[in-house]
Amino acid sequence: MSDVPNEKSISPPQESTKLADSQAEGKIPASVSDGAYKNLVSQLNSILKHSNERSIKSRHRYYEAAKRFCRFLADNYRLQKFKNVEERHFRAYAEYLKENNAATTIQTDLSGIRYFHEKSGSKNKLSKNDHLDLPKRAVGKENRAWTPEEISKARAVAREMGRVDVEISLDLVPAFGLRIEELCRLKVEYLMHAKADGQLIVQGKGKKTRPIPVDENQMKIIKKYLDYAKASGRYPSDYLISSSEKNGVLHEKRSLQNWVSFHREKFMDENRADMKEEGKKDRHETISWHGLRHNYAQRRFEEVSKVSPEKAKKVVSHDLGHGREEITDIYLPFLMTKTQK
Repeated sequence: MSDVPNEKSISPPQESTKLADSQAEGKIPASVSDGAYKNLVSQLNSILKHSNERSIKSRHRYYEAAKRFCRFLADNYRLQKFKNVEERHFRAYAEYLKENNAATTIQTDLSGIRYFHEKSGSKNKLSKNDHLDLPKRAVGKENRAWTPEEISKARAVAREMGRVDVEISLDLVPAFGLRIEELCRLKVEYLMHAKADGQLIVQGKGKKTRPIPVDENQMKIIKKYLDYAKASGRYPSDYLISSSEKNGVLHEKRSLQNWVSFHREKFMDENRADMKEEGKKDRHETISWHGLRHNYAQRRFEEVSKVSPEKAKKVVSHDLGHGREEITDIYLPFLMTKTQK
């Protein structure tokens, strides 16, 4: 369980943390980025309308990938013309995709972007997939969890930057196994109910909800952030870290993802790939927010195994919001899980 930040580190977020250093952290005011995004998508629409190469299904798959890229361009570069996309934009997005996407998804998305870029009439050339050091398909073969030292250093970096939202995320994601979007949708009232009922209700994919039991250490974190919510003037219906404005959850999610992308080198162990532990998977060479879900899964698996080893995988699967127990193997560090031995 990660340490709860000391009282002095928890203060209401300042407006400057929302808008300052936009280029350094990839954050641009919503009013500006939304306008740029709509402009870029209108250009994609025109290209799609006059394109007849490949199947209709492929063209629309590429179109959706290009739209996601437009959102990234608008949020991070304020780019106005799709044909002005350069190699540096393309490579930055490739790195962004590596954080939490399957290898095949990344490859298809980049191919889709390249397809629309070529149709835009741009004179700029974008790298082929085999020149981008993309991940190989190796689901579940690496340990993506963060080390305790990485979490501690990341918290220190966030505190120094005044990113209270990041500091809160570094506590809640590994403490409850939340997806980033689930965290961004977490409301103050959910914490209030968790304090009263002893379980945190999480809204997951497809608006499905799941209860996560709260132990003593988790309750300390819940109480800490209820105090934070009160001090920062948040109402029960407010999000804990996201803005209540339109697209506030989406913007907060991207802000958190960008923070890791731009600052991970400050706290990530540069020798992760060389970390070897007997009987365990090698560490993944980089870290992402999703890796903190692995931290939760591994801790929870160990806890349940001490009491009911035959139920450990099922419990972890439920807490993570997965429908299949075998998916849990991806999150566990063992070459062969204890329940398989």
